[in-house]
Amino acid sequence: MEANYLQNVRYKLQKRIRRLKAADSNQFLHILKQFWVFFDSYPILRGITEQLCAALPESADWANQTFQGHPMIGSTEEESAAIGYWVLRTFASQDDSAAFFNLVPFRTGLGETLEKFKDQYLEPLYDYVDEHLDDRNYVLFALIRYKRLCEWFERNRLYQLWHDDTQRGEKRLVADLYKYFFEQGIEFQIEPWSASGEADMVAIQKSDHPLIADAKIFNPERGKAKAYLIQGFHQLYKYTCDYNQTVGYLVIFNTSEKQPRFVLQNAAEPVPRVVINNKAIFFVEVDIYPHPEPASQRKPPEVVEIKEEDILAALTPASSAEAVVGGADIVV
Repeated sequence: MEANYLQNVRYKLQKRIRRLKAADSNQFLHILKQFWVFFDSYPILRGITEQLCAALPESADWANQTFQGHPMIGSTEEESAAIGYWVLRTFASQDDSAAFFNLVPFRTGLGETLEKFKDQYLEPLYDYVDEHLDDRNYVLFALIRYKRLCEWFERNRLYQLWHDDTQRGEKRLVADLYKYFFEQGIEFQIEPWSASGEADMVAIQKSDHPLIADAKIFNPERGKAKAYLIQGFHQLYKYTCDYNQTVGYLVIFNTSEKQPRFVLQNAAEPVPRVVINNKAIFFVEVDIYPHPEPASQRKPPEVVEIKEEDILAALTPASSAEAVVGGADIVV
């Protein structure tokens, strides 16, 4: 990430937070709605909150309890930030500018209650996002940029890298992903052992929050289709358990004209993910197939649907004894 870019995002974020802090009860809701439009326009900001909420999926329920008359306060900074995110999101989705009045304990006048509301929900969220703008452990934004880099500028090179040696093609593409992360300043070790096999990448293993990531090929014509990706999910889930982490990333290199389509409960989220047992696995598809026609002239592609119930079925005892073919991937 470029330092100037981060500085620019931080400045714009600070300016809008100051505006929210200065808003009175008549202005706050309108300015908050504007804030979320700004926030959602920056993938790096969305990436931070998406990973936060994925790591604390119960935080949405805590926010719901707040709106049901039972204000919730997190026991950690992360919990407070996640609750703040959901409360502010939900509050901005309605049109009652005074709805905040019932969302904090020990209410007094309207103005003082709004200040308590800001202290309880806005401050923790802002502090968390601001502190993690420079945190290299937040890689979702970097993965989104990698996807765009590959699809916009590196498609033909990467496809040829795979096509020239399809037996080792997956390894070659994973090496390109490693190179990208190295250039982004993310330290990692390649193929360290865990109880479940070899995770393709674990960043800064001595850290309390190592990066759990893996990469798979999607090419139904060569037997790398729905079942192969589901096995990849199963393997990555076990890695998150082995390393006691809440988030993992499955990068999917698509070398086929066909397209995987994830049919998941959180279909509205920008990056598909499945959450189970407080573990969130993100799916980032990188389409490197060299389509001969421009996007506007292509026929609708054949779609391979991957449903959430099929993904979760991979965690049954019967499937846990299967080995995954390709790379260094093993499921025990």
